[in-house]
Amino acid sequence: MLTTKNIWAQLRDLANNKVWRGANNGVPVDGTTGKNLFGIGSEIVDYNTGIRYVNVGTLASPVWANVSGPVSAIGGLGVVGNAKMTYSFVTDGGAISTITPTNSPTIPVNAIILGGTIDITTQLTSGGAATIAVGLGSGAQVASLKAATAVASYTAGQLAMIPVFTAATYYKVTAAARLTVTVAAFALTAGKLDVDIAYIQGNA
Repeated sequence: MLTTKNIWAQLRDLANNKVWRGANNGVPVDGTTGKNLFGIGSEIVDYNTGIRYVNVGTLASPVWANVSGPVSAIGGLGVVGNAKMTYSFVTDGGAISTITPTNSPTIPVNAIILGGTIDITTQLTSGGAATIAVGLGSGAQVASLKAATAVASYTAGQLAMIPVFTAATYYKVTAAARLTVTVAAFALTAGKLDVDIAYIQGNA
């Protein structure tokens, strides 16, 4: 019970009740990870994904509830994940290539992308008839969210993606990768956009 502003007393209270914070290589396993070490209320972070889990079970039989990301692949309660990437010509350039913006998160393998939007805040322009695709990483995934489309369509406002919250259009990530923008034919000369996606975590 919190009865003092003394930080050392608060830390001692947490230690006495075996409430700890730790890191784990992957999703913590109920009944195994932290058994007899991490008491109820303890927190573990999966350092591969950054998702946090809290023990809502007991010291002897921990149950790890996802509290910051999509429902884990092994089941349980959670939230729909949200990922946001920002592409800016000023920061990221516009060369003919697959561009991984500075502000681009990694989407975990087997994540199922339900839908989202491309929010163009500054119209994209180029020196000619460039095309732009939106996706993940490299190879087949580079156009998984938006097929190569003429730069003229990237005007200020909302641009639809391939996944549109229907089972027929969901995209399952085949390899963990960051969100990317792929420019072809002509280099870009200006523009800025945000990519916002909603996803859940699937199994292999």
